[in-house]
Amino acid sequence: MDKPVVAIVGRPNVGKSTLFNRLSSTRQAIVHPTPGVTRDRNYIDVSWSGIDFVLVDTGGIEVNADDPLLQRIRYQAEVAIKEADVIVFLCDGKDGVAAQDVEISHILHKTSQPILLVINKVDNMLRDAELTSEFYRLGMGNPIAISSIHGLNINDLLDGIIGHFPQREETMEKKPQIAVAVVGKPNVGKSSLINIILGEERLLVHDVAGTTRDAIDTNIIWNGQEFVLIDTAGIRKKAKIKEDVEKSSVLRALDAVERSVVSVLMIDCNEGLTEQDQKILSKIEVRGCGCIIAVNKWDLRPLEEETEDLREKYIAFIQKQIPYLGYVRIVFISVLKKQGITRLLNLVEKTAQEHGRWLSTGRLNRAIEKACEDIHPPAINGKQLKIYYATQVKASPPIFALFVNQSTLFTDAYSRYLMKRLREEFGFEGVPIKFTVKQRGKKK
Repeated sequence: MDKPVVAIVGRPNVGKSTLFNRLSSTRQAIVHPTPGVTRDRNYIDVSWSGIDFVLVDTGGIEVNADDPLLQRIRYQAEVAIKEADVIVFLCDGKDGVAAQDVEISHILHKTSQPILLVINKVDNMLRDAELTSEFYRLGMGNPIAISSIHGLNINDLLDGIIGHFPQREETMEKKPQIAVAVVGKPNVGKSSLINIILGEERLLVHDVAGTTRDAIDTNIIWNGQEFVLIDTAGIRKKAKIKEDVEKSSVLRALDAVERSVVSVLMIDCNEGLTEQDQKILSKIEVRGCGCIIAVNKWDLRPLEEETEDLREKYIAFIQKQIPYLGYVRIVFISVLKKQGITRLLNLVEKTAQEHGRWLSTGRLNRAIEKACEDIHPPAINGKQLKIYYATQVKASPPIFALFVNQSTLFTDAYSRYLMKRLREEFGFEGVPIKFTVKQRGKKK
């Protein structure tokens, strides 16, 4: 990474995610009293005193845990420690020095990075010496007393963090990042897909549904363009969501769609496009981002069925279920066999380009005029629609303003026809097209 990396580590329930949210001025990480809510490494960009850095939230480290899931959470935290330039070792001032704190300090003493020992939940700074004195025995220098939840002493902590950064050379300005949300129901392979793309176990994968809790951002470079892949929690039917943690996870998944340019909906080829998948697609459509359906586990089809004709039939079957989303692209992949991944990434890049496409007014109007000549605009009660002029008013997603004689004459059927013609002429593959209709002489 070009920016310095700061990892927050510690045992469960010392307030790591609360501090992560406080330092980043966001609510990106889920905060909940239940231990083990944070599991993956959660990254976010932070700026302090004009200096940018990457902050990493990690799961609570259980040093001697036998549970495979807890062991993998610890592995994720250890990876964050290795890649960090500065480590924030967070402890609980109310609990004092716990046995797990001592075990974690032994791990951190083996690293070469600077470590800031931070004592959380010190709500009264007058008592900070009393509450933090015992932490000196961890052998990590002067503790910094803070309260993440109340924001006490946070500025001093930030000053301490950036004071340990190595000198970095100025980097050339890069093209804007393109956010890509990977969404779908639980256990369709979202985290596994991102791990395959990265070539490492960046995200925790487990056969228990609901392993992913936060929306996790991961940066990659593809064909010279930087993308932010957002892994999200599985989105189940609302009636099945009972735990507060899962509710928060789903909200973050939907927020990931809100801030993405392209959303990749992963589905299981054996289940097809379910009712829940269609609800997720409707949320993607409302957001206006580009959309790709990635059909996973295609390798599980019998070999004798693996023909191009079968793929075409499968695509036709899905399109029949969502006729209002005819622009959505469909790609077949196998995360397990690492098949179709390059094709998917190329499609993501192409869809992002189409999402930001901008048409000149001249080309747009010539296409609209030709479409109106081929199929005349509708007439209602003897009055025919006239389209005087068209212009693109926005990209990402593409929005076109049509100036007409009477807006009530512009029917949904003719709108769909014009969208189809624009796609035939200019592409816009995988992205929605929207019209705003303005009646000439009528105030907005």
